[in-house]
Amino acid sequence: MNFRRRNNSIVDMLFILALFAVFMISALFIVLFGARIYKKIVADSDTNYNARTSIAYISEKIRQHDSDNGVDVLEDGAEPILRLRDTYGGMDYYTYLYELDGNLMEITTPADYDPVYTAGQAILKVSSFNVEKQSDALYRFDITDEYGNEVDFYITAYSRTENL
Repeated sequence: MNFRRRNNSIVDMLFILALFAVFMISALFIVLFGARIYKKIVADSDTNYNARTSIAYISEKIRQHDSDNGVDVLEDGAEPILRLRDTYGGMDYYTYLYELDGNLMEITTPADYDPVYTAGQAILKVSSFNVEKQSDALYRFDITDEYGNEVDFYITAYSRTENL
């Protein structure tokens, strides 16, 4: 017997090439499917971040200003504005939350000044921001983020819950 030399046939070579091609195609599909899944996870994460951030931010602002006449909804043209009142050193200040140019904006001014809305600080990218006063203590918010995902939630001002 001759163990040193083996007859190589074209079939052996084609089998090895076919096996290698199947391996490469399988690896390519796994990478492509993984990239698609990763992209979807990142998009869902962005959506959840925007929703949670807007809810948490607005809820915290209302909780900070939860007092008599501390929270109010204004209409400036067609756009609703959430106005929050603070008192520092005997002076009243208003903080306004509103949507402008695709951003949730915030600006704080003394109570006797008219706010310049374009001078506000951008908080979060949104395509729409709507707030409605449902009752003396209940506010309804409807926010659409930059991707078109809508978040609808209610917040209660606890200092005025006896009027619900």
